[in-house]
Amino acid sequence: MSISPPPFSPPRFTSNEEDNNDNINDDDDDDEYIDSARTLISSFDLYKNAIDRLRLSVTSQSIEQQQNSLEHFKPLSTRTNAWLYMRIHDDLFTILLDYLLIENISIQSTVLSIFANIACELASHEQIFETNLIDIVCGKVVDINQIDITNRCFRLLGNVCTVEDAARKMIEADLTRSMGNVLRTCTDAACLHSTIRCSRKLSTYAFCRDRMLDSMCLLSICKQLFAEKVALRKEAMKAVLEWDIDSSDRSRSQLCEGEIFRFLITTMEGKSDKEYRHIAFRLLNNLLRYSDMRTEFGLRNGLDFLLNMIHNHQYQSTYEHLKCIGLFCVCCQETNNRRLIKDDMKKLEIFFNYLEKYQYRSNFLDLLLTAICQFIYDEQSLIIFVKQMQFIERMCDLLESVVMIKYENNEKRLLGDDEQDSNKIKKQKTKHTTDTRQQQQQRIPVTIEFNESLFTEFVENTHLDDERHTSALSSSSSQIASKNTNIEIRRRTEGLIFTLLSKLSYETTDKNLRRFLYNRRLVSLLIRYIYLCDEPNPRAIRILNRLTKMIDCTEYLIELGLPYLIIINFYSNIYLYEYNYNINNDDQYLLNILLNDNRAFFQRLSWTNEENRLKTIGYTLIKNIENHINTPYGINEIIRRLNDTNIDEKFHFMLTLIATLKEHHLMSILFQQSSGYNYLIDQSNDERACFWTFRTLVHRCISSTNRTYINEFLNELQTHLQTPTITQTRNIELNINNKQLITVNTYLLCLHSDYFKTLFHGSFSERNQTVIPIHLPETISIESFVHLINLLTNNNEIIQLNHIIDLFHLCDKYLFDYLPYRLVYYILEQFINGITIDIIDIGSKPKLISCLIRAFFTHLLTSNINISSEIFSKLLINYSDEFRTLIISFLKHKCWFHDEYSPFLS
Repeated sequence: MSISPPPFSPPRFTSNEEDNNDNINDDDDDDEYIDSARTLISSFDLYKNAIDRLRLSVTSQSIEQQQNSLEHFKPLSTRTNAWLYMRIHDDLFTILLDYLLIENISIQSTVLSIFANIACELASHEQIFETNLIDIVCGKVVDINQIDITNRCFRLLGNVCTVEDAARKMIEADLTRSMGNVLRTCTDAACLHSTIRCSRKLSTYAFCRDRMLDSMCLLSICKQLFAEKVALRKEAMKAVLEWDIDSSDRSRSQLCEGEIFRFLITTMEGKSDKEYRHIAFRLLNNLLRYSDMRTEFGLRNGLDFLLNMIHNHQYQSTYEHLKCIGLFCVCCQETNNRRLIKDDMKKLEIFFNYLEKYQYRSNFLDLLLTAICQFIYDEQSLIIFVKQMQFIERMCDLLESVVMIKYENNEKRLLGDDEQDSNKIKKQKTKHTTDTRQQQQQRIPVTIEFNESLFTEFVENTHLDDERHTSALSSSSSQIASKNTNIEIRRRTEGLIFTLLSKLSYETTDKNLRRFLYNRRLVSLLIRYIYLCDEPNPRAIRILNRLTKMIDCTEYLIELGLPYLIIINFYSNIYLYEYNYNINNDDQYLLNILLNDNRAFFQRLSWTNEENRLKTIGYTLIKNIENHINTPYGINEIIRRLNDTNIDEKFHFMLTLIATLKEHHLMSILFQQSSGYNYLIDQSNDERACFWTFRTLVHRCISSTNRTYINEFLNELQTHLQTPTITQTRNIELNINNKQLITVNTYLLCLHSDYFKTLFHGSFSERNQTVIPIHLPETISIESFVHLINLLTNNNEIIQLNHIIDLFHLCDKYLFDYLPYRLVYYILEQFINGITIDIIDIGSKPKLISCLIRAFFTHLLTSNINISSEIFSKLLINYSDEFRTLIISFLKHKCWFHDEYSPFLS
């Protein structure tokens, strides 16, 4: 049984690289196939007969016979598995070398073609190395006048040089000099193609590249990029693309001299085929990895080319469009390119216009931010960013839409099912220990090193497969899915945003630029980020710390209302906020390390818990503000700005002052030297902020006196509602509205009411009557009067809420003395318990009702329970005078129910 292949194996299908001459020169008919025999013989016999024929004719004197033998054998060398049948003939290479030495161009050309076909099989290289074929061939390429011989020599060498030993032989034979001469002087497309192909394979070895550069081969290859034949241009492009230009500046110098960028720009601007453009993009991508090439590209109007490609993207694929944006960003590394971009506003706008289109790729946003980061050390660029590109607003948009949304979603998920359980989870999560820290998944580092790999990441990871993926996202449902998968929130994005903002916050930055950071929206986002993120980027805290320590921008700092922003973001319940928090020295020490150290880490291991971390940060920031404004110059400047009529918005200005200005200056800025109190009242539509402001003010005043005014007021009421014991009894009947008779003790009524005392003991006719008519106002029911008598008779009688208003009216009409105190005491107790009751003014005791209103305000501003700010706003609208009196009392450290305000004086 034979193991040989079929008798007539099909021709070996060679690639364009291995049989390029057939594509270039149509007249080349060296590779004609032999006609099939009519009789079946084995493949081994077929090759044996052909080789025997070669062996016999090599010594023949007939050139025609030798040529026929070679032509008969040549098609067999192109068949599949040809080397399988030829390798058993040990003298085959010797025979062919004898033919090669014959001084006949046609025979030499055929033999070189046969050797090239045999060399396509890697298994044949071992026997080729044992001969002097490479030396002979290298010697023949010296004569570049024989174009056909030179072409076939380089084709053969191109097949053999894939092995390092063969490449070294070629270099030792000084092949690169001949190669350079051919590339410079030859005009035959087929010969140039074979030569460039051979040089492309030799360029994979460093020792070959150096010798080829000496012969200016790379420069000559670059010139062939402009050849007329497409196949020749593509081969030259492949050669340049595969040339390793990392280790040698000479390589890049020859590329520049060969006008490589002019070729690439022309190629990509023209409507070439997709593969052709793709190779050009790859080549441009490889070149722009190097600093000198990026600079050269900018000088060759490369930036203008990329700008046009980006704007005219309707004829491009998504891949090409993104590639152009990526390469444009990469070019920003060079100083000269940044100058060119900065001078053209259209170029500079590209980065900011595409910041809103970060859905393209997960790292597309990082690429744009990294490019913008290259301009941060140029103050003129920063001015353009801030004033013309809405830089701060765009960074705020990114923080909201990219960074914050992740942490806010996590917060909602934690608080979704059971708030109490989720708080326990969060508390446990903040208790970091060394063991748990090591078990956590490794996070991406916070700091960013602006190296080339960061720039080229987007360009390198964008493939044609992404284009097919993008084209598949045509339906609306697919677009939604793409948006969700492409937007990856990573710590590097945070680092880039905070790096840009941090540069503006330095003291060395011009004040006119730094003041743009005093943006209420931006500061709120930074504070919210610090609260939500378990391990916030240290730059976020450092930015806030610098903003609160800059002396030259104090006026902008005060207008932020930063203390209020800190409280509402750091504490979900502002009513439970501790105004007198004692800073833990260890926590403060850690925070100082974080603020002053350049290393990018956040030592969460040593924080006591999440609450202490936030309190320490808030305490430090507020103390920074206090140190700035509590100076003679600061106080005078504050008063000047408050009295400046050109400044419209002063509400947030007051929010900062109330929380940070020393107490003895508060009276001056609120009432005396300026109308700060009025600015707060005028903005009472912002209920929560207004309530927090006055609550902070009252707590600061109370903390200095350490008094509990509500309890003192209740004790005073308790004292004045007590009545002397009645031992005498004289009953009479009161006829209420001629509808109902009520028996009352005259002594009891005389004790409580001057009206009834005069009625019963005065010089009136009623003193001698046993039934006295009483006419109540129409709005007061008889039941209310009966309830009043019951309250006088029985001290344990429970006051009914539905009769409160009528009782107040009766007390005012009939001049009751003790009962109003009892009613006020009851109403205040109910208010403290969360029950709001309507009250009216009592003409006979106006100070009592005023004090009750002030007691309401005091309870709202001092209690540590959840109280709706709507109640405070409603009271503030209806009783603004009482509230003003209360605030002045607190500022003067006077009791609001003593002295001239006291309802207890006789």
